[in-house]
Amino acid sequence: MKPEARSFAAFAPPELAPYLQNVWLGMPDESFGDNAVRIPLTSLADHRGSLLAAMTALYGGDARLHARALLSQWSKYYFGLAAPAGVAAARLLGRPLDMSPERTHLVLKDGMPAALHFDADALHTPDADPARRYASLVAHLDSVIGMIAGMTKIAPRVLWSNAGNLLDYLLANCPSILNDSDIDATWLFRPADDNPLRTPIRDTTPRSPLLPKPFRARRVCCVRYEIPGETQLCASCPLLLTMHDDELALQDAVR
Repeated sequence: MKPEARSFAAFAPPELAPYLQNVWLGMPDESFGDNAVRIPLTSLADHRGSLLAAMTALYGGDARLHARALLSQWSKYYFGLAAPAGVAAARLLGRPLDMSPERTHLVLKDGMPAALHFDADALHTPDADPARRYASLVAHLDSVIGMIAGMTKIAPRVLWSNAGNLLDYLLANCPSILNDSDIDATWLFRPADDNPLRTPIRDTTPRSPLLPKPFRARRVCCVRYEIPGETQLCASCPLLLTMHDDELALQDAVR
């Protein structure tokens, strides 16, 4: 008998549930709708064309000329499914989640990440050690980042920064069942040279009075600015720190 599928939204407080409603343990009995396909995550690279088509429809640009910036943006949508799942399991439930790409399926709708399905038995027993609770998430990110980096000429550190920026937000806003709520961030963002998630966000004092003090800057820019017409930088873009005041005045991030 097929085990009942469970949405991760059922495990989350109301403020986090919307991030998890399309992440499942097991495969739900529902139609994916038109223009949707469920793929093994290991086959992601085979769908490069549909990923780029989705991004050019959303952002414009040319799939051939701007592939690295477009796929960097696509990664943010994907991480928006995967990262909350890993954090919800490790932080809300205190349990490791098996996120092996070989046991994970992704629903693509018109090339966009629409849902993520893990095996029904992917949740493991509770574990207080953050290294064990987050190991599968980090390995999952490493695999997906390798796949995306293989589709275009982009430094993996750009994609790791996209993931780290989101993880920083999730850990700050997701309650922990542990007495020491800082243990997760301390391990995930530890400043070790071999940690690709090290210090994804840093507090700095900006030169310009137009920026907040301290200014929380990403370690690496997501290169969205390479897409023609994308002149507005994100509120934590490190390039804001390099701009003159007349340039900053044109940025929504300082308003």
